Amino acid sequence: MRFRRHLRIILPLFGLCLVLSAVEIFSQIAGSVTVSPNQSVAGEFGTWTVTYQVGRQGIRRGGGIRVQLPDTWHAGIRNSANRLQATNPKADNYISARSSRSSVRLRTIVESESADFLVKSARPGLDGRSERYVFVVRVEVVAGRLRRGDSLSVLYGDTSGGSRGMRAAIISTQPEPVLVAVAREGGGDFELHSDPPTIVARSGPAAELLVSGPSTLVVGQPAELHLAVVDLLANPDASFEGEIQLQIAEGEADLPAHVQFQSQRGWETVKFTPRRAGILRLMGTGLRRVLRAESNPMKVYDRAPERKLYWGDLHSHTHYSWDGVGSGSFDYARYVAALDFYAMADHSRTEREGFTRGLGPHVWEEYTALNDRYNDPGRFVALHAYEASFGSPYGHHNVYFRGEPGPLLAPGNITLPELWKALTAGEALTIPHHPGKFPRPVSWEFHDPELRRNIEIYSAHGLSEAYDPTHPLAFEQSNFTGPSRSAVGPQFAQDAWIAGLELSAIAASDDHRSRPGRPHWGLAAVRGTGLTRAEIFDGLYQRLTYATTGARILLEFSINGSPMGEQVSVSRPPRLKIEAHGTAPIETLEVLRYSKTDRGFKVIYRIHPDSSDFFWHTNDNSFQEDSIYYVRLRQSGMVRDRISMAWSSPIWVKASDSP
Repeated sequence: MRFRRHLRIILPLFGLCLVLSAVEIFSQIAGSVTVSPNQSVAGEFGTWTVTYQVGRQGIRRGGGIRVQLPDTWHAGIRNSANRLQATNPKADNYISARSSRSSVRLRTIVESESADFLVKSARPGLDGRSERYVFVVRVEVVAGRLRRGDSLSVLYGDTSGGSRGMRAAIISTQPEPVLVAVAREGGGDFELHSDPPTIVARSGPAAELLVSGPSTLVVGQPAELHLAVVDLLANPDASFEGEIQLQIAEGEADLPAHVQFQSQRGWETVKFTPRRAGILRLMGTGLRRVLRAESNPMKVYDRAPERKLYWGDLHSHTHYSWDGVGSGSFDYARYVAALDFYAMADHSRTEREGFTRGLGPHVWEEYTALNDRYNDPGRFVALHAYEASFGSPYGHHNVYFRGEPGPLLAPGNITLPELWKALTAGEALTIPHHPGKFPRPVSWEFHDPELRRNIEIYSAHGLSEAYDPTHPLAFEQSNFTGPSRSAVGPQFAQDAWIAGLELSAIAASDDHRSRPGRPHWGLAAVRGTGLTRAEIFDGLYQRLTYATTGARILLEFSINGSPMGEQVSVSRPPRLKIEAHGTAPIETLEVLRYSKTDRGFKVIYRIHPDSSDFFWHTNDNSFQEDSIYYVRLRQSGMVRDRISMAWSSPIWVKASDSP
């Protein structure tokens, strides 16, 4: 590095020729590093070779190199790291090394190698971090000596022994550095090479078309339709330049006949104008109908309603979390997932846990500035948020702010009640996350009705509605992370409602790959007066929410005219009304009720609409006392690998003595 500082001083005096000569001299002294190939298709298996060409001093016995690929290259399909190993030549992700000098014998080690295929432990890296996706390969010279000009190579995904190779990063990336450190001899310190090569993962070919529009429209008012083309791993296909034909599947609208995709991003927006009140559905097709998708149902009003329906992912992680990777989540949320609102909610961490392992004071200003940069009132809302992962008996909670960010607090320093005490009612909310999975008891005895007003009923982890390990969405079936189990204790949403907590339902992905809003991992529907931080927050605070697995199902549920999330008093049998519009035919719709006489939630109505559109109302003549009602529905078919469902928020019905 000192050599390079001197170099910067003399360069202006000697010109380009001297620059080239100096670079050559530097390479001869320090050696050079290359990676081949220097790119991949996201998620594909292959072999990548990192080669160090030895510098002037050579490498003696005991010396060698240490190599660290970018974190993204170790993030697997499931929410964990993929094992990197140098012990089984037949297995995936096998690492070996070789030298250009035949007399040299090498030893290859994956530092802190794990026996588990799905790795959730942390290991120290060359850059000072100790995190889940950090893997360092060390190659030692155990016999012989490498001289200047010799090469020492690490093969990531050596297939010569029968391995499929190594799986490339599953998310598309920008070029990222491959770190290499060199020790000239045994006992010497490894010095980080100052000129690392880069490697990039590019999206695969187009595999799926996403078409999304606003759920609330007004006759004659223009709106935007979002279209995105993604690969098999949900990365936007940046190379797609095809034409997507557009047509109306249901309703009336002024709509362009097609949209031409530009390269380098994988998404486009197009203007359209609804012309008749009712339900509007639009269709897109491309690549000779290989790409084909129908939009979500959009409800068109003659006049603008007081509240509109907005969709968002309230829980997603990025490289700011020690268990997350990737960046660009805001663009993905807005343009690929076509969300109305989004909360990047990385983990808060205490100082003693290490600043590199989550959000701390060192990055909070940068983190909140990023949210402010992408917040676009009226078009896209970026909420200030973070996750506080408490242990038993509190459970994990996500923290959200109405406007400006509040205090960043970490579980290692405080309890959940202390967190609530530090927050301001009406300016902050906390939402419990996957309570049904938490391995140790979560107690609903700890509660603040002003700061906890919602509950996450579903996420990519699985379903927290009620204990049922056999449910298709149960934690046991989710395949999202390592093997998971549903908690046996009374810590599900139904348990919280029975305990007297008035919480509305939301869903969120808990994505850890900077890919929020995917259509099978959970979305929150919020009714708000507009699309600003304050209005989305107020919709959450007022419990005007419902949850889906990710499909943008329109669901309205009311009792005596009061919408879900509210209380209503009745002196006669309550009037139940439901309207639902699916993204596929609705197979089953159920109304559940709890009262002391019921002794638990029970299904009081089960209907099989077998239609994408459903209208229904009735009086509950079996009503006797204070009760809690909510609705759940299931659609036909699968969205990616999961069934498609929606859950209303409850309505709390009080029996009035007056006639």
